[in-house]
Amino acid sequence: MKHLLLLLSLLFTTTSLQAQNADFAPVGAKWIYNGQDFALQGVPYIMEVTGKENFEGKWCSRFDYFPYSLDKLYLYTENDTVFFYSFLSEQFEMLYDFTAEVGDSWVIGGLEGYHPDNPLPYASDTITIDSISNLYISGDTLKVWHISNSFWFDWGDRIIEKVGNDGFLLPRFGLFETSVWGLRCFETSDQFFQFVPYPCDTIFSTTITTSAPEETLNIQVSPNPFQERIQITIHPLQSAHHFMLFNSLGTLVFQKDFEGSFQFETHTLPSGIYYWTVARESRMIGRGSCIKAR
Repeated sequence: MKHLLLLLSLLFTTTSLQAQNADFAPVGAKWIYNGQDFALQGVPYIMEVTGKENFEGKWCSRFDYFPYSLDKLYLYTENDTVFFYSFLSEQFEMLYDFTAEVGDSWVIGGLEGYHPDNPLPYASDTITIDSISNLYISGDTLKVWHISNSFWFDWGDRIIEKVGNDGFLLPRFGLFETSVWGLRCFETSDQFFQFVPYPCDTIFSTTITTSAPEETLNIQVSPNPFQERIQITIHPLQSAHHFMLFNSLGTLVFQKDFEGSFQFETHTLPSGIYYWTVARESRMIGRGSCIKAR
């Protein structure tokens, strides 16, 4: 009897620990968002957990590519709280608190962006729970946290149990154009939630066909991250391009007209996030971001 009670106690404890540490992002989990590019205004964009690994001492879910970032994305779950690793603050930051009640708030640190009171090359966003409701979907009932956040960051206005924010995984700095936004569907090996009234893989095309379409350009800004200099190259080589580089405050720090390729010294620039655009005949043909390493 004692052995049976001990076994039951161990089983109960193990089950409780597993419940407390339910994996928010299991291998194979997919978030399907609306994506945009120059030709297509609505394409499916998939964020997928490609593996698990020990990263910075935590057992993390790994995303091999993350838009707006130059690095992989790592998440881990602990006691109904989800954390992500910020390569800007170089530490794990709280992302979701699935135990939050109305009136609670938390800070998401290490985000790409800025705040007037923050001298660092990254910023934070404060999340506040305004109300809580339930969502009935695919035969399941999901808890929904309705949120508000700071003026500087765009994020969806709902955090959904098991799924996360319905805008995107991380808040996005509001002064920069967003190319991935709005959750369509979420799925794992045993769950599927569809949040839009059309198939997850739908493509909404607004392409305008002409008799002589412009050749696709390949714009390379390297190295990235950079330290002493940047090389800008366009293939195929064309003339009359205009390059502009902005810091995280949106201030223009460098610009140049060029043909084909050029490089410039960057040792005077402080470390942090920078944004670039390339224009031709007063029309933007490319944009991106890069990091000045410490």
